Amino acid sequence: MFRQYPILLLTFFALLFSTTVRGNSFADISLAYTPSEINEIMVGDSMAPIIEIEANTPLPLGVAVILTELQDTSLTLAQGQLLGNALAEKGWNVVVSPLNLPMIKQTAPQANSTEDTQNSQTSVNNAPAEINASNDIVEGLHPRSNLLSQHLDFESATTHLTLHLNALNNHLQSRQGYRLYIAQGMAASSYLSALQMQPELYPDSFVAISPFWPETLVNSNVIENIAESSYPVLDISLDGVSEWSDLTAEERKKRSKNNLKIHYRQIKIPSKSLSFSINKKYKPLHIQQVADRTIGWTRHLGW
Repeated sequence: MFRQYPILLLTFFALLFSTTVRGNSFADISLAYTPSEINEIMVGDSMAPIIEIEANTPLPLGVAVILTELQDTSLTLAQGQLLGNALAEKGWNVVVSPLNLPMIKQTAPQANSTEDTQNSQTSVNNAPAEINASNDIVEGLHPRSNLLSQHLDFESATTHLTLHLNALNNHLQSRQGYRLYIAQGMAASSYLSALQMQPELYPDSFVAISPFWPETLVNSNVIENIAESSYPVLDISLDGVSEWSDLTAEERKKRSKNNLKIHYRQIKIPSKSLSFSINKKYKPLHIQQVADRTIGWTRHLGW
């Protein structure tokens, strides 16, 4: 029984460290750029950095806002900049906006069974639920099936993101043209829910890249949020990024079709595209594909 404690303590301290890293991430980003390369917006009572990239054409289409995060299942800052540069080449002013969402609940570790200890090592990328024959999400996820998911606070993350989106909206009020938002993973899931809470923040279009949340009920809400949305949605599914997103991919497409959602398209990018290189001139294939698909989508919308 005592063998459980080292693993549980390591899990707990890892969560605390993750929170500390998030708290310092904005300061690190600000220090990594010169004052001319970075701007700031007021989010609540604190400042948040943003990176702005001007369009390479004389008549910009509008503003593309790319939300980045720390998780490897979300768009990272580096990936966001690469994607932003690709969109700027096609006529978009771009705002890369790093998020600092409070996803971690501060709870004390508990000594559970050996089964709980083994489950605590399960990544948030792994989904324990399945879709049944009728394509419905299986409910009843056991509360101890994934210790890490118990520490993720969707409500707090979504509330904070709503504040962040309002700050971005205020910053971009004077900008002309279309408003396009792009987010991946848990940030995309939170974004969809934030729009449900505050419809006045609706974009002209949203590019959702493998949206998910590692909790069965919240993850199933992604399906409804997309299907019932009144704004155009490009649903990009990156194969192998998260089992939670893979779990709802087919149902997202089916429900949107059944709801007669006019402007919806789902595109799958295979896992072989998820590669990288230390060569700075090499643009990751999946980022290039996301950029190409996004441009194709906006042209489909007549922009």
